[in-house]
Amino acid sequence: MTGNLWGIHPQIHILNNYITAESVVNAVLAVGGVAIGGDAKAECAQITQRSDALVINTGTPSPSRLEVFLSSGKRANELNIPIVLDPVGAGATDFRRDMLKTLLKEVHFTCIRGNASEIEQLLSILERNPRTEDAKGMTGQSSENTQSFTGVESGKTSISKEKLLTLSKITGSIIVTTGEETLIADAASDSFTELPGGSPMQKLFTGAGCMLSAVIGAYLGGAKKEGKAESYLDAIKTAVATYNAAARRADIICQKEKRLGTMSFKNTFIDELSTTRLCSRKRLSLADTFLYAITNRDCLGEGITLESAVEQAILGGATMVQLREKEVTTEEYIKTATSINAICRKYDIPLIINDSVIVCKAVHASGVHLGLSDGSIEEARKTLGDDYIIGATAHNLEEAKRAYEQGADYLGVGAAFGSATKMDASKITTLDMYKEITNNVPIPVVAIGGINYDNVHKLKGLGLSGIAVISGIFGALDIKENTMRLNKKAKEEILG
Repeated sequence: MTGNLWGIHPQIHILNNYITAESVVNAVLAVGGVAIGGDAKAECAQITQRSDALVINTGTPSPSRLEVFLSSGKRANELNIPIVLDPVGAGATDFRRDMLKTLLKEVHFTCIRGNASEIEQLLSILERNPRTEDAKGMTGQSSENTQSFTGVESGKTSISKEKLLTLSKITGSIIVTTGEETLIADAASDSFTELPGGSPMQKLFTGAGCMLSAVIGAYLGGAKKEGKAESYLDAIKTAVATYNAAARRADIICQKEKRLGTMSFKNTFIDELSTTRLCSRKRLSLADTFLYAITNRDCLGEGITLESAVEQAILGGATMVQLREKEVTTEEYIKTATSINAICRKYDIPLIINDSVIVCKAVHASGVHLGLSDGSIEEARKTLGDDYIIGATAHNLEEAKRAYEQGADYLGVGAAFGSATKMDASKITTLDMYKEITNNVPIPVVAIGGINYDNVHKLKGLGLSGIAVISGIFGALDIKENTMRLNKKAKEEILG
């Protein structure tokens, strides 16, 4: 499954808390789902049976809502409809603890999504010895294990792999824990996945976690509607990757445009979620070209595959990938591009094919990059159509204007500091050339050539949308860690 539900339009029954309901519904609509409420006991089970997935959010609990949760949850289980549980504020009060214990006993959840504190509390609830439980649990008196209630945000920042797999085994659910990274554990398949997190700016508004739970429900509903119940784990991973990629894109856009207010970010975030309905070319923004990783097999350390290297770069914060394979046959190029494209799609990252329009179209990559001697932009557009990105190389303002007029969607301009991987690349006359180009050409401009952690600061204030890096990423011993450092530095310098 890709990050697009727009051809599927699954219907999701959402039993949400009343504080974040609007944000949650908008998130589901943004990714192509259809959201429906309905929390009256008289109709909730009927609504569930007509839906493709159910999301239960316990943020504003009450005895009557527990009855609704149980009614819809049991009906979903009878019809094999996937269910997401978002245990908001788990353990904050005795009532919430007892409510969650009842839900987990009587309803099977396909996925449980919470922050580290909530997941810890669920483990505590399930592992608690019934013989020592406080018999007054429903009276509102605080029990020994109840957390101090100061809101629903996580007091913990991490949780161990072992605990997540334990909870997955006990509940039979796929567990998703959010934080700086998103952890996904599935004991049934002995699977544990770490995905890059979203943006720190998500903490500035309420409901970011609730939105993710609902988006997971939408993707589970999509898999259900397509008859792919066996791929629920993949659907959850795709939902998380798509959601977090949208948050990171929104972060870059807001920082670049100096729109740092809470609602500016939230609205941009939902906007970015909604662009999953668009083709790669229409989605293209400065957020894609911010940290552009260009592959080179010769840079890789011993035993590191190109596929592994690309995935590590993405996990470290690469926002776009260009596959550059110079000395291979077209058949070999297509084979490699197919595997790399699968990785990029998994993380909702655009893949650009260097030089070859044929390979780009064969694997349905996001686009192609053409050097000055790699063929006509106009001819490439005729072959690819309007949905594909076409990037072009330029070394000066004249070449940049010509490429733009011919239909290029972004420019790679260099070499900024020479190049260790392209011996025939000449250094541009002056870095001020970038400002001259960005002031006169209204498409993203990416600097390339010898860029690394130590010299990226020299590109500050030039109007660039981002940097393209080859050996500075793929030549590192720890590709993920090095890319993370470069991403952080580039945010300070390019966006600062």
